[in-house]
Amino acid sequence: MIGALKRTYNLATLCYHRLFENLLIKKHIDKFYLIAGGHIFFQTLSAAVELDLFTLLDEHPGLTCGEIASRLKVEEKPVRILLLGCASLGLVRKRSDGYFNGKMTTALLTRKSPRNILAVIRWQHHINYKAMYSFYDAIRENRNVGLKEFEGEEPFLYGRLTHNPELELIFQQAMQAISVQANAMLARFVDFSGYKHLVDVGGGNATNIITLAKKYPKLRATVFDSASVCEIARENIKKAGLEDRLDAVPGNCFDDPFPEGADCIIFCHFFTIWSEENNQRLLDKCYEALPKGGAAIVFNMMQSDQEDGPLSSAMGSPYFLTLATGEGMLYTWHEYEAWMRAANFPTVKKQTLIRDHGAIIGIK
Repeated sequence: MIGALKRTYNLATLCYHRLFENLLIKKHIDKFYLIAGGHIFFQTLSAAVELDLFTLLDEHPGLTCGEIASRLKVEEKPVRILLLGCASLGLVRKRSDGYFNGKMTTALLTRKSPRNILAVIRWQHHINYKAMYSFYDAIRENRNVGLKEFEGEEPFLYGRLTHNPELELIFQQAMQAISVQANAMLARFVDFSGYKHLVDVGGGNATNIITLAKKYPKLRATVFDSASVCEIARENIKKAGLEDRLDAVPGNCFDDPFPEGADCIIFCHFFTIWSEENNQRLLDKCYEALPKGGAAIVFNMMQSDQEDGPLSSAMGSPYFLTLATGEGMLYTWHEYEAWMRAANFPTVKKQTLIRDHGAIIGIK
């Protein structure tokens, strides 16, 4: 009798604890697994991308584990482990014995999707991952210690990548993928109809100004970047048939004057690279160069003014400290606004966009 009561009590206690955990703390436990096992879960994603698993399932939904292994030309057990990870992360779902992509997976991780971020995953794997092992040292030394993973003596990642064409290509493809997504957002939600000549500082391969020029037929625009990047930009401008309105001028944004005649100077995902002092220098320089009514625009993912997120800013900031330059991060809305006012822009506007992005606009 006593034994039966104990078993009943133990069962009731177990049921209570399972209910308590499922209702109140399971999501916190799962979140901790994602944090503590982040290195494993990212490599699960990276391996699936390298194998092109998600494109395979997009083209042949419902394949079994054995069929996937056969098509990928690998043994079945490692594929089973990979699929377990992908299913646990919600990247794929299993229905009966078949596997299917999730909606987000189809949109972002399949080759045929125009919105895919495959190049970004490869950038994280081949360039950022090794360097981030040195995040602790970067914090202690306040510099980009992760550069030791790359050949060369240059102080910034961008210079060192020139020693490895394969890695430089991976990097450029990732920046292109990021630009395509972000620039569409910029062109759609920020109004450039009042400007005649836009200068895109650090404008890269001209993806941004090409997108804007197609929307605004009277807009002239110039990429202001390094000489090698400007060569790529000019090629893309020529392919787009926009040589009559777009061009690229080489220069150093800190040392050389901005291209003449601009009434709008824009920085897209650029201020995150540099220190607070250097960003202030750039905005001071903008104010001096712009005519009355001209605008300086900072477009970026933003950290909240409470400095507690979002995840995108927490994910991006260690990269700039540990690897890129050793001096940047994703800054708060308030910091950008303060720099604009310190540069004497009398009107400063804040425009909240989607996916943690925003624009700070200073009008002279």
